[in-house]
Amino acid sequence: MKNELKDALALLKKIKFSKNYNRFHTLDGINRIPDSKHIQKMVASIRAMGVIRPVICVQVRFMDGTNKLYIVDGQHLFKALCAEGLEIPYVIIETPNKIDLVHKMAMLNNSSKPWTLLNYVNAFKMYIPDYNQLFELREMYDIEPLMLATICTRGNSSVVSGSQLLKSGKFKVTNPEAQGMAKAFNDFFLKIGRADRWVKKQFLQVFIRAWGTYDHKKSLANLDKHIKTIKAMSDTSSAEEFISANIFNLTK
Repeated sequence: MKNELKDALALLKKIKFSKNYNRFHTLDGINRIPDSKHIQKMVASIRAMGVIRPVICVQVRFMDGTNKLYIVDGQHLFKALCAEGLEIPYVIIETPNKIDLVHKMAMLNNSSKPWTLLNYVNAFKMYIPDYNQLFELREMYDIEPLMLATICTRGNSSVVSGSQLLKSGKFKVTNPEAQGMAKAFNDFFLKIGRADRWVKKQFLQVFIRAWGTYDHKKSLANLDKHIKTIKAMSDTSSAEEFISANIFNLTK
C-alpha cells in the first residue's frame, strides 16, 4: 500500500498541463483509430467526475528527426478534453528507441484491450521492412499473422516462439519464396474455412514440408474430395498423418 501511494505521489509530481493542443501528436499507423462514441463517453465522465488521470506521452526525436510530443496512451481522453476546451494533464515517460516505444504502448493499452499480434505487426511495420512485408501479405491473404510468420520463416518459428518473435520486434522474413507460398496456401485456406484452428496449423506444417514436391492442382482436388473429413477433425496427431497421405500424397 505504501509503495502504491509513493508511486501515485511520484506520478502527480510529474504531471504537466497544457492548452496548446497543437503540440500533441499521434503516432499514425500505431495509435488505434479513435472511436467517436468512446470520446463522448469520456466527455460525459469528465463532466461528471472531472479528469482523474493524465494523458501518457513520449517526447522523442527518432520518429521524424524533430523533437515532438507523441500520445502513447489516452487518445480518447485527449480528444474529449479538446472538445471541452480544457487543459491537457500529461505525463512524459522515457523511451530510448522505437522498439521500446511499441512495447510500452502495448503494455499501456493492454489494460483496456489487449494488443493482438496484428497490432504488433501494424506498429512495427512503420519502420521495420520485414513487418511491412508481413502486413502486406496479411492484406492480400486473410491468413492470421502467426501462420504467415511461419510461412515467412519456412516453418522455423513454432506457434509459441513465433508469437514471441513477432512481439519482440526482431522478426525477419528468411524465406525468399514467402510470397508464392502464401498465395498457394491461401488456395487451401479458403477451402478449409471453419476447420479446427490447430488442424489448420497441422495442414500448414504439412504444406511447408510438401512445398516444391507436390502437385498443387491435384492436392486441391484431393482436398475437395476429403473436405468434410478435414473440417470434422479435432485430433491433431491423426490430422497430420491424414493430410500428408490423402491431400499431398506424401510418403514417410
